[in-house]
Amino acid sequence: MKMVKNFTAVTQKGNAFYSKVRYFGLAASIAMFGVGVFIAISQGNSGEPLLNRSIAGGLISTATAWLAWVLTVRPRVTLSSDSVKVRNWITETVVPYCCIARVRTNGGLVFELKDGSELRGCVVGNSLIGQFGGYPSAKRIRRAIQPFLGSEDSLKGRRIQERLSLSLQVPLIIMALHALCYGILKYIFHVS
Repeated sequence: MKMVKNFTAVTQKGNAFYSKVRYFGLAASIAMFGVGVFIAISQGNSGEPLLNRSIAGGLISTATAWLAWVLTVRPRVTLSSDSVKVRNWITETVVPYCCIARVRTNGGLVFELKDGSELRGCVVGNSLIGQFGGYPSAKRIRRAIQPFLGSEDSLKGRRIQERLSLSLQVPLIIMALHALCYGILKYIFHVS
């Protein structure tokens, strides 16, 4: 008898679900940092000073790495005892289970709320591969949430909390690393 492992595009760590695409985002962020350092090191034909090359390389790699981070690493769904937290690209929404009417899995991960609105989880977005495969990742998350739904908790006093969350630690870290590289190149290796 052959054992078949169910593959999904999400990883579960405890009560959190992450997209496996985040590994691509991490690799892209690291690669873009390397591109920025390469721009700072290479003199090219223009003879630009190290400071100008470092600023240009730092800005390019910071912007691209942050974009890769936001689009791939940031999205997640986290379950707690009374609510689900859906972290998308720039927002973070906490939805009490009693506010969820159902979780839909056709077209990605969609929370239908009792007030008639919908919340999409970017951790499993709408994709051609998902359509052909039947969205097994969204179904996996739905199975994990299902036991919490249907509670008869009163909706009174329970509300959905949404906030803007830009995740600025990543660009700050990358800019600090570029400043460190500039200092090393300028004062230790005497690159001009």
